[in-house]
Amino acid sequence: MKKLFLLPILFALVFTSCSDDDDNGTVEPAVSEIDAQMRGDWTNTMIKRVYYSIDDEIMFTDSVQYQTNFSFDGKRLTVTVPGGTPEVMNYSFPDPADTTLIELQRGNDKGQYKVTAISDTEMTWVEEKPWAGFPEEAPESEKTTSRLGLYTWKFVRKN
Repeated sequence: MKKLFLLPILFALVFTSCSDDDDNGTVEPAVSEIDAQMRGDWTNTMIKRVYYSIDDEIMFTDSVQYQTNFSFDGKRLTVTVPGGTPEVMNYSFPDPADTTLIELQRGNDKGQYKVTAISDTEMTWVEEKPWAGFPEEAPESEKTTSRLGLYTWKFVRKN
């Protein structure tokens, strides 16, 4: 008798403990036009960095050419550096009043960017870093501190 009573409970546990595999085919609804346009695969081709002094004068500028792949699926962003392991993070548009603001999060690390331009083929983000040190690649002890680091990210859509 006990076995007959346990059988329905086991079935219930099996069906309720299934993972969200059924959700893999669903597409997150776009929260904005920018969100819809950004979905898919992009290549980050360049980051331009400009550092400003307390007097709003340019202290230092440089740019770096990249070929890093960014893949947006409506919820997750997969970033793949050539020859590297893909890194997955979440992204969202946290401010309904400003849909140009995108937030990336991996664990406790968060970053906010402003989408300043987007088309079918190109996208540009701007990131502001108060009190950023430069040059970027230098050890912390050798960096000069700016009032503001302004980073411009350029992307092209992959075919």
